[in-house]
Amino acid sequence: MAHLEDPEHTPAPDGYQAPFYKADREAEIRAAHAHFQPRLDAEIAAGRWTP
Repeated sequence: MAHLEDPEHTPAPDGYQAPFYKADREAEIRAAHAHFQPRLDAEIAAGRWTP
């Protein structure tokens, strides 16, 4: 966090490289849901999984 607050005077932690960004967890979860929902629906339709 110190690097994000003052990147010119605080080096990034070892093993990290800029640019950094704040994660958008809501968008990531929506993308994961869009990816996995059709797979789940196919398994339910095939009778291999029951909710």
